Amino acid sequence: MDVADSKRREVLIDFYRSCSMLFVFYHHTTIVFPNAVELFPKFNPFAELFISISGFMVGMVYLHKESYRPLFFRGLKVLAAYFVVSVPVAMGMAVLGKKQEPIGRAIFDVLTFQSEPTAITILKFYGVMFLLLPLILPAFKRQKLLILVSSAVVFLLSTWVAGTMIYDYENPAPSFLAFLLQGQVFLIFGIWLGDLHKSKRLIGYPFYVVMVLIFLVGLSLDFYLGFPSDGDKYPYKFDKLINLLWTLPLMLLMLRAVLVWVKEWPSTAFVLNVGRNSLVAFLASEVARQFVKLVLLITGIHPQMYGQTVTGLFVVVFVTMLLWLYRLYWQDRLSMIYPLSARLWSSVKL
Repeated sequence: MDVADSKRREVLIDFYRSCSMLFVFYHHTTIVFPNAVELFPKFNPFAELFISISGFMVGMVYLHKESYRPLFFRGLKVLAAYFVVSVPVAMGMAVLGKKQEPIGRAIFDVLTFQSEPTAITILKFYGVMFLLLPLILPAFKRQKLLILVSSAVVFLLSTWVAGTMIYDYENPAPSFLAFLLQGQVFLIFGIWLGDLHKSKRLIGYPFYVVMVLIFLVGLSLDFYLGFPSDGDKYPYKFDKLINLLWTLPLMLLMLRAVLVWVKEWPSTAFVLNVGRNSLVAFLASEVARQFVKLVLLITGIHPQMYGQTVTGLFVVVFVTMLLWLYRLYWQDRLSMIYPLSARLWSSVKL
């Protein structure tokens, strides 16, 4: 989540977050189509990058604060935002979907995490994790190594269980539990990196050496295994972790090079604005995604790869421009007319 004010932002971090979000939005849109063409089966570190950066900002900004109550309330607000979109979608699916069910039951299933009608499961993850951060951060400050090791052990055990047990992960409840137990390691790892960066002990020659070694080890393992990884990480599998070891460092390097190239371009501000309004961006992307699903349902159009790609890119551009208009016009108006609502939407950032 975006927990730093504008004075403490770093452009590179905002660029990483914004680009990872836009790739996620594109991916979510294209998989709406029947027989969708997966363009990122072996190069898709964007969700992990976004979660790690969110933890990075928490470690840099909140870790050493005296009170963590704001984080708890942020968790509640994120969950509320998730339900604002997911409940109406569940109601619509109950009426229009293939599986007819009572509207009351559909609402109950969403509120109890037994149904997932949207692609913004990450909001549930952030909501729950931010409710837990007031317990995690004090322990992290006292025993960093213990918390890091415990987080890694939880990830490894849950990943082993997910890969060896025969279970119907189509059920959203155990799927979300697996996602929670696995995704937390990227958030905790990001908190540690953010704390190191705050104390000016992160960036330097040792950091770059470690990143190169991780890249080489991951690429070598993936090559030895025949690159078995795919885009499926819900629940996570070990082959995806091996894939991530080399794709994530490579993506960090590539995005940094791109930022150096486009930093002075006026259009770069549009991209950076996405990461700075990430909660609204996720909600807007899901609304656009559901509109695409509705159009497909009504028209029965099933475009091939070109049409899927164009549609996904259109949603990315649409959300980016919508957020720019939100920043220029609607955000200040909401602050004047609805001060309480404005604080909910503008203060809660992913």
